[in-house]
Amino acid sequence: MASRALPTALAHLAALVLLLLICLPAQRAEAAPLSADVAATSLVSGPAASLALPPLPTATASCAPVSLSPFEAGASSDLEVLATAQAVYERQQAERAEAAAAQRTDKVLAYDPALIAAIGNQANGGHTVCCPGYACAYGDAVLTGQARDHAAYGCGCCTWPGWGGGDSSFRSLGSDAALLREAYDEIAAGRPTVAHVSGPYGEHWICLIGYRGAQDPDALTLDNFVALDPANGQEVVASYRYVPYGDACEHVSDLR
Repeated sequence: MASRALPTALAHLAALVLLLLICLPAQRAEAAPLSADVAATSLVSGPAASLALPPLPTATASCAPVSLSPFEAGASSDLEVLATAQAVYERQQAERAEAAAAQRTDKVLAYDPALIAAIGNQANGGHTVCCPGYACAYGDAVLTGQARDHAAYGCGCCTWPGWGGGDSSFRSLGSDAALLREAYDEIAAGRPTVAHVSGPYGEHWICLIGYRGAQDPDALTLDNFVALDPANGQEVVASYRYVPYGDACEHVSDLR
């Protein structure tokens, strides 16, 4: 019995070894490392999957509108305000420059006609020789906004207080061109001047309060000047019936 059992056991052992040899390659193949794709999938599986980053957006042909943060929106609004303020400033500067350029050729000093009427004139006042006093009173009405009686400047004489100083009745500029240039400069500075002229009734004094079309301040005539005429109290073109007297005399206000 023992001799028969041994060969049988050996046969069974040989069969088992053969079976193991056949099965081992398959087990090794099953135990091979996971592929990269599978491994990557396993890394984000389970509880850790919630930590995975969202996919990056893909580029498109057009960009969607971008919403600005409150800070960015505020900065953009401030820039718009600054741009608007700059535009307003530049426009104002241009307007001022244009106005200044216009005043170099045309300027008439403002005054209240009611004050001139209150001062009166030679025609209705009966003081036919008081043109200097009326002219000075008109000039001060322009400068101060007050009406003074012409007698305050020397009724019937040429004392002219406040217009050239004391008892001085003549102050010659040497030439008509120099006289009219000074009249231009005074008016440009906001001050009228009283000029000596000649008219239908001989010598006369008028109050120059403006100029027009003064393209060259050194080449002016009475055609370029606006005056208040003591003869009638009217605003006139200075040359409407007058020419320079010839002594190049005028008086300017002491209110400087």
